[in-house]
Amino acid sequence: MTKQTPEERRERNRLRSERWRRAHGIMPRKPAERPWLAEGISRSTYYRRKAKALQEAARSAESVRRLTLLSRAEAFTRQLQLDLAEAARCQAIAAAVIGELAVLS
Repeated sequence: MTKQTPEERRERNRLRSERWRRAHGIMPRKPAERPWLAEGISRSTYYRRKAKALQEAARSAESVRRLTLLSRAEAFTRQLQLDLAEAARCQAIAAAVIGELAVLS
């Protein structure tokens, strides 16, 4: 047997190790996703931009929530005003009826 070079030995050991892992049901890992490389920016810039985008989305969602809450409050106020107007009308009718009863007595 001839003496193997370090590269050949390393490759033989890598293949043996891989055969052992497959025999024991260990599947290879998926390569890590690195979206910052696709965008051509550094990792820290990618995460900094991502955090900023998340903050802006949260701020936008908060403003939508506030507008929805405000519109609900306005609708509630309009309904209260209508109910108060109806109550005032009913009070006027009741006062007129009481006035008529007072005249009749």
